Formats: sequence, C-alpha cells, structure tokens
Amino acid sequence: MQLSTFLQASGAVVFSLIRHSHAFHASNCYRQLIHRQHKPSSPDLLAKSEDYQDGYGDDNDDDAISDIDADDWRAFRAQLVAGNQDDGSGDSKTSSSSWAYDSGNMIEKGSIILAKVEPDFCYFGLNQQYFHKSVMLVTYHNEKEFTKGIILNRPTNLFLDDEDFLDDNGEPYFKTDDKNITCADNNSWRIWFGGDVRGLYADDSEGGTEIVCLHSIQTDLARNVSEEILKNVFTTNYEGARKLIDANEAVSDDFWVFAGYAGWSAGQLEEELNRESWYMISADSETVWNELTDQRDDNTLDPRDAGLKSWSTLMGMLGKQDEARAVSESFADLSLKEWAAESILFNSTLPVVNESDELDDLLKSLSPSISNSIDSAESFVDLAQRYINDGIQGSVLRGSSKDRSPFLLSDQKLHKCSMLVIQDDDVLTVGVLLNHPMTKTYPIPLANGDDVEFPVRYGGSFGIPGIIDQPIIFLHSKPELKTDVKVGEPVGKSTTGTEECMIWICSEQQVAKAIDAGRATSSDFMCVQGFQIWPKEEIPSNSGILAQLVTGDLEVVDKTLVDEMWKVLSSQSKLTLDTLEKNFQTSLLAWSAGGKDDGNSSPPFVYDSTVTTSQLADDSLRYWTEAFLLGGVVSAGKYDYSSGFD
Repeated sequence: MQLSTFLQASGAVVFSLIRHSHAFHASNCYRQLIHRQHKPSSPDLLAKSEDYQDGYGDDNDDDAISDIDADDWRAFRAQLVAGNQDDGSGDSKTSSSSWAYDSGNMIEKGSIILAKVEPDFCYFGLNQQYFHKSVMLVTYHNEKEFTKGIILNRPTNLFLDDEDFLDDNGEPYFKTDDKNITCADNNSWRIWFGGDVRGLYADDSEGGTEIVCLHSIQTDLARNVSEEILKNVFTTNYEGARKLIDANEAVSDDFWVFAGYAGWSAGQLEEELNRESWYMISADSETVWNELTDQRDDNTLDPRDAGLKSWSTLMGMLGKQDEARAVSESFADLSLKEWAAESILFNSTLPVVNESDELDDLLKSLSPSISNSIDSAESFVDLAQRYINDGIQGSVLRGSSKDRSPFLLSDQKLHKCSMLVIQDDDVLTVGVLLNHPMTKTYPIPLANGDDVEFPVRYGGSFGIPGIIDQPIIFLHSKPELKTDVKVGEPVGKSTTGTEECMIWICSEQQVAKAIDAGRATSSDFMCVQGFQIWPKEEIPSNSGILAQLVTGDLEVVDKTLVDEMWKVLSSQSKLTLDTLEKNFQTSLLAWSAGGKDDGNSSPPFVYDSTVTTSQLADDSLRYWTEAFLLGGVVSAGKYDYSSGFD
C-alpha cells in the first residue's frame, strides 16, 4: 500500500488520499497518517469545508415561508409550461411527481444549469472539458456579487474515510488508533468532482478544496446545520454531516460529497446565457435525486462515463433528445472521457508512469557522451541543467512522442510541435513555434519598389506588453547565407565548430538586402510572430523548460535532423481553408522527421470508443488550429467519432 498524506491549511478541513493496490478506498482503520513532501508531479489534495457555525441554516419563519412559496411557484410555472405544449411535445416534460422545463435566462438558487452543445463549436473539447455536457445545481446567486454551483454528474471512484478529514490543527477528526473506536465506526464517503474552483486538486494558495455535502434529511438538527437549496435538497459541510451521523440521524450513504464548485462573477453567467452557452432549467427535487441516486447505486458505473447519461436524460425531459443524439460521441465527448480518465478515475491498475524510464528516454535524446556519463537517476537533474546551460539555446525541440500526448487536453499547440529555442539564460527560456502558419502575411519592400510577402507563423502566445507586442522575427537555415554573406547571426552556440546545421536569426533589412542581391528568395526565410516563455525558478528541477524535458513532454531534436525538418516546414504556406489540410499534414511530417515515434504500436483507446488517444490528440491539434488560427471551427461536421476526421 502506498500512502500519500495531504497537508492542511489554516482553518481548513483536509483529507489524505490513500492509494490501494486495486482501488482508492480509505477503509483500513489501522494505517498510519503521515506527512511528507510532494513530488512535483503529484497533485496536492486539500479538502476544505465551508466555514462551519451552529445555526448555519437557521432561517427565520418568514424566510422559510419565502422558500416554500418559491418552490410552489416553480411547480406552478411547470404546470403552465406543460399546459402550453402542443401534443405533449416541446421544451418540458412534467408529471405528477417529476418535472423539468427550460426557464429561459431566469437564474435562481436551486436552478439546474445544463450545458448546451453546438456541433460546430468545440471549446469544451479543447479546454475545461469538465463543463462539456455538465449538469450543475445553483447553490447561491446574487446578481451583484457572484453565482455558485456544483457539477452533479462527475462521480469519481474515490472513497475517503473519516480519518482522511483533518481539523484546523492537522489532526484527523476520526482516529482509528483510538481504543474506544472500532472499524465499524469509521464512515466511507464517495467523492464527486464539484467544479474547478477550490476543486479536487486545489492547493494552499487557492484556499484548499471546498467540501459540500448534499442531502435530503429534514430533522431539526439537519435544518440547523444545513441550507435548503431546493425543496428537500440541502447542503452542509463535513462537520455538519458528521454531527448528523453522531446523532444517529444519518449514515454516510445519505450524503453526496462534492469537492469544489463552479463560480461566475457578477453578470458573467447572464452573458454566457445570452451567448446561448447553457440551458437554465427549473426542476423538482425528485429529478435531482433520481439522477444522483442512479449514479451512486449503479455498480457498473465507470468515472470515464463522465455523467453523459445524466445529461442526456435531462435533455430528454426537455424534449431535446434529438439534439442530444446529434452530438453523441462527438470530439468533445471523447475529450471529456479522457479528462475523466486523467482527473477523476482513481485506479492503480492503469499504467503508472515510471520516472526513471522517462529519465532514461531523455538521456538517449542527448548524446552518447553525455548519457554514458550518467550512473544514477539522482545525478541526472544536475547534468541536465549543465546541458541546458551549455547548449539548449539554438536547439530545436519537438512535442512528445509518448503514447498519450501530454497536450491532448490543454496547450494543444505544443502537440507534435517543432520549436526553436532562441534564448536561455538565468531568468527564462524563450522558444518560437515553427509549424503553425497563420492567415496573414508580412510585406517587406524591395529596392525595385515591389513588396515580397512572407506567411506569418504563430510563434507563441506571448509578447512583452509595453515593450514588444508579439514581435516579428526572421529565421533562415541556408548554408550560403551563413558562410558567404553572413546574413544575421546563429541562434545559440556551435558545438561542432561548424554552423551549417544551425538556424540563424536576422533582421527585416538583412532579408530585403539578401533578396535584392539575388542571394535568396522569400522561401529561404521563415517569418514568426510571438513566442513561448518558461520562467526559471529557484528549484533546479523546475527551471525554465527543464521540467518538460525531464518528463518527456518536449524532446531535443538531434542536430543532424534539423535540416530535414526545416525543409519540410518550408513547404507550408499561408493558412486558408484550401491550405488547412496540407499545412496540418506537413506539420505532422516535420515532427516525424525530427525523430522516431517511441509510442506503442498499439496505442490505447479512448474509453468505450474506437478512437485511439494518439488520434484524438492529433484531432485536438487540428481543432485548435481551426479555432485559434483560422478563426473558427470548420470541420466539426466532418468529424467521425469512429475514425476521426474524414
């Protein structure tokens, strides 16, 4: 058994996460709670309850009447909506016991937010995948302050015990080494992913993970330690839930425990509703509890299903089942499943990354003389740091060749990228991407009065505000321009005494002069705008770009392969609808020219699909290119979930 204990913050309730041999389940009442330093790759889990006070939900009689009236009005509106349906079809489904309807842009506590999916837009496939097809319960709304909700349909297979929740002093609320306590007294709590704000992986700087317990207990004590969100739907915190258990008014299975929440600033949710990003739904408590109970009681449920069934059920209640089927098994669905596999599936039977193997792979990417001098993984970081200081500037890097791309769910621009490091010093590392032509060109006037147009490549998302705003730089790799007329200067140092394989940087004036003299043509140069930045920190293993090299997220390209990569990339042209496919495939060819693909010949598949994670990562890059470089997704309708793009 491997034990990871997660530290508490001042005033927070925290839990430790115990990795068992077959599943995450904190059920061993004899284990020891310890503190340790975390590896950089390990998420800090800090579960923090809402500030607890007796009388937390003790509303006065007028407020209680107001709440009842609000619930009655919801039901009354549901009947009005049902009465206006033609032949029983339309935007709502109601019955004597369960109902739901589209309430337009009306936001109120207890409303359901249902993610709206557009087949020609894939933002939640590229970023924040957990919002795709999400079902959220609004737990607080003040139009002048903020809105708060929890995602209801992201169950994990993580179970925590009482001793995993720590008090303000870092001590477990429940200690299994207490002779007066038996294993039977220890409660098991299943965790749901509630949102990205103070979520499952929040650290101290974010305030820790906020725990919200949903229940339907209606005793006097329960109402005293809870807040009613919807009729028969209450929220409390871990302390409140334990108080009810200690009073023999509940058991742990009576609670749905959510880690984190979703939040909107004043006016933000209204703006998103106006953009038609969500459906705002009114529903009764039975609808809410039916879905949550199904998630809890379904023994076949896999976290990688990601609650898609719950979303489809509610869409059906609104009469939108056809719309739901039209976007079934979409690119964003597959991306959501991959997010779930990475973030809410806790199962040690999945492949475990071996850090020593990653270090060995990186050593092989350096050189025989360097890699052969390493006798232990412990000495690697220092040697890698020296290697970077001596030679990373001027090096060409490429995106990872792992079976599962580290850039599948975010930073897709780095997936199978080709990148030149143009600066590396004590403060930061700067690189420019070479494989992403944009939709614009940059003109340079020549001596004969004509302009020569250069396709502009996306170098990265950064400029220097107030100093350089997305700078334009020119690069070349033509031997004659290095040896005969010295156009520009090399990026970095030559380690062989020759400069034929190195990339040079030059000015706009030098480019014009070389073309005017007949020494070069526009195709000999690359025009790049913007750059990527990796600030350096005090910890050597986190310095600059080193962390991504160590983990294999980026790989150093052998200098003998750079010339071929350059030739392939030079055939790309200005990005248009007509050149999109050719440019994209050329980008992948350049990546392949930069080294072998070390991935498995049989890469893993996305859960419950016929698409491999490798194919999905390529598709993510394609969508990123369309959305952020071309200005809109144009091929979503052509996506076939069984095989990817046509």
